[in-house]
Amino acid sequence: MRTTDFIEIRERCLVLIDLHYRDRRVGPTWLARELFISRRQLDRAFVGSPSVAEVLARLRLRHVVAIAAHNPEVPMSEIAKRCGYGTYETFRAQCHRYLRCSPRAARDRGLSVLALAKAA
Repeated sequence: MRTTDFIEIRERCLVLIDLHYRDRRVGPTWLARELFISRRQLDRAFVGSPSVAEVLARLRLRHVVAIAAHNPEVPMSEIAKRCGYGTYETFRAQCHRYLRCSPRAARDRGLSVLALAKAA
C-alpha cells in the first residue's frame, strides 16, 4: 500500500474519532470496520505517530478533565462514562498513565495538567 493511502486512512480515522469518541464501543476494531480495512492496515497507518488507541484515550481524557474542572460537583465517574469510558477504572488508569496523577488531582489542577499531557 502506498504512503498516501496510509495518510488518507489516518485522516479518515481521526475524523471518525472526533465524531464518535463519546461512544464507548469506539476503539481500533470498530474504527477499522467503519473504514472497511483490516485492523492491521489501520495500525500500519499510524506507524510513526501515536496509535489509534492512544489518540482515542488522550481525546477522551482531555474532555473528561476539562468538563470536570468546570463542573466539580459532577462525579468524575459520570463524566468519564459520558466521554466514552466503559469503566471508571479505565479512566483512572489512563489518567495515571498519560497525566501522571490521580483523577482528583487532574480535576483540581484543571486545564494546566492537560497542557503538560500535550507536551509529553
